[in-house]
Amino acid sequence: MAKRRPGLWVEIALALSIITISTVLLNAGVFWLLLKSAEEERRTDLVLSLSEALSGQLEVAHTESGSQGVRRVLSAYRATGLDVDELYVVDASMETLASVAGEAPEVPDTGLRAALYGRSQYSETEGLLWGLRWVVVTTPIAPRGQPVAALRVKMPIKAPGVPGGPAGFVLAYTVLSGSAISLFGFDLFRRRLLSPIAQLKGGTARIAGGDFGHTVNLDAARELEELCGALNAMSTSLADYQQQTVEQVARLEDANVELQRAQAALIRSEKLAGVGRLAAGLAHEVGNPLSAVVGYIELLEQGLGDPALERDLVVRTRRELDRIHRIIQALLSYARSAPGSAISVPVAPLLEEAVSIVQMRPDCRDVTFGVTVPDGLSMIRVEPDKLHQVLVNLLINASHAVLDQPSRRVDLIASSAGQDIEISCIDTGPGFTAVALERALEPFFTTKPVGQGIGLGLATCQQIIDSFGGSLNPENREEGGAVVRIRLPVEPA
Repeated sequence: MAKRRPGLWVEIALALSIITISTVLLNAGVFWLLLKSAEEERRTDLVLSLSEALSGQLEVAHTESGSQGVRRVLSAYRATGLDVDELYVVDASMETLASVAGEAPEVPDTGLRAALYGRSQYSETEGLLWGLRWVVVTTPIAPRGQPVAALRVKMPIKAPGVPGGPAGFVLAYTVLSGSAISLFGFDLFRRRLLSPIAQLKGGTARIAGGDFGHTVNLDAARELEELCGALNAMSTSLADYQQQTVEQVARLEDANVELQRAQAALIRSEKLAGVGRLAAGLAHEVGNPLSAVVGYIELLEQGLGDPALERDLVVRTRRELDRIHRIIQALLSYARSAPGSAISVPVAPLLEEAVSIVQMRPDCRDVTFGVTVPDGLSMIRVEPDKLHQVLVNLLINASHAVLDQPSRRVDLIASSAGQDIEISCIDTGPGFTAVALERALEPFFTTKPVGQGIGLGLATCQQIIDSFGGSLNPENREEGGAVVRIRLPVEPA
């Protein structure tokens, strides 16, 4: 199962949060440094102003009273509570003349050398950038232009006056700025991205639900408008396709109705044609003997006075009536095949018996018959009389097909075909025509002239073979002639 990814809103909100927090923290640090720089500049100006004012007083006091005057002036600043870490005066030999806070170094540093020997004021900032820092100002005391001492003032630079110090300032700035940016970003993100995507989602759901032709109108960025345009174009195309499909379905339904009508008409015409062929065959088959019966009865009605001739006419009448009976029974045997008892029989005797019966017919005496059965062929379970009827029918049809051919030969060949026994009736005749091959097993179809057949021969044969669980297939041979193949299941051992 694929891992479910978070939504677009979650991913973008997370990315914006990280960017916002990083930006706010950076800005807070910059703002804090700016505030601290401003405070440092203010403190530096304050120390410079104090140093200049104090050095002027010290110069006057040194001129009037010397070192005693210097101590008196500094003593007056001791009670003021100035926030200084160092406030003292040293002479050129680094002796402390007066001190309020701090101690002078034993070796003069850069500021003291600049004041005592360079006669210039020197200021510098000490401490770490993020820690505590001090402003140090060293001013020369030169009553007559000649430096006699140096004033050192060192004052701490306090952090900007905000609640909580640097951490509190950064936290407050981050919370306030992040909240403002988040609210503005969420509102903008919702109006320009989330809301258009929700509209596109809703429109897509309606189209997927079958509302083809539905369009979505967006007031959004160019990319989303292009996506909306593509969705609307797809919806319009689906609506057109749906309309075309409906029209095609309607046309197909009309065509199907017409096809069904044509099929019904074709079936009716085929049935009528079959009935017509059957009626023509029956009319001829029954009409001939019936005409003879009518003639015989008319003669008997005349009273011939010859008992022998009258008996002969009665016998002839009975023979013609039997002929009509056989024709009707043949039709009934196809329409209603009565079940019989199947037994296990060998194949060879059945084939030889059928050939011996057919070759004695006057219309088949000029035909050469052959029977081929391999040794050890399995037995089959059939009704011998019905299979005999099938084989005789096939042999008679094949014999009639070769009467007008130079080679008049019909063969019955049996062979093993897997789990079946195959019996092939092969002739050297012209073979089946395309129409005859297609309709050979169709009831009432015959290629014989009217009166010579009613088209129930192969149809009845197929019905009998089907009752045995086999199959019957007529074919044309590549070398010429026709073959009818019968496949029957082998009798289990």
